[in-house]
Amino acid sequence: MDDFSRFILYAIFLKKETSWAHILGLQTVILKHGLPFSYYVDCHSIFRFVQGRDSFWRRHHQLTDGSSPQWKQVLDDCNVKVTYALFPQAKGKIERPYGWLQDRIIRTCVRENITDIRQALKLCSGQAQKVLLEELYRYNYRQVHSTTGEVPYFRFQRALKEKKSLFREFKIKPPYESPIKSGTFFV
Repeated sequence: MDDFSRFILYAIFLKKETSWAHILGLQTVILKHGLPFSYYVDCHSIFRFVQGRDSFWRRHHQLTDGSSPQWKQVLDDCNVKVTYALFPQAKGKIERPYGWLQDRIIRTCVRENITDIRQALKLCSGQAQKVLLEELYRYNYRQVHSTTGEVPYFRFQRALKEKKSLFREFKIKPPYESPIKSGTFFV
């Protein structure tokens, strides 16, 4: 989600959350919208290696930030800053719209007779994914956001036009010629 406009840049249903799925999400966002200035994420192991809590005998934080998961390595290669939310309330700006979307998606799935989670996961590319995309379209392109007072898409486009966006053009670094080679994302 873009912080300024509240435009949701990427959403998809997956059976399992993986580093590779997040890297593919990064690829989609970067190729479509450009490189963001930063990503704001929680401390999930996909985003950050956390050794454990500090103790009297050992300072674990030295090991935590000394190791980079694959997802963070991709962002480091792209020169994108990563900021970690250290507690769930810090991501409220992001979590509120996602909670709202989840509620709408669940209600719509019930109306569409998608009542079993196995059925929804089986239909990730079918009915359930269609419901997600319809709700995402409505949120991004039709609904006036309660905080900004604007439709997220139009606010996002205005920020780009007025050069107030923190997204920058994606350029391929030599020796690479294409961002996609054999299904892998290169930067």
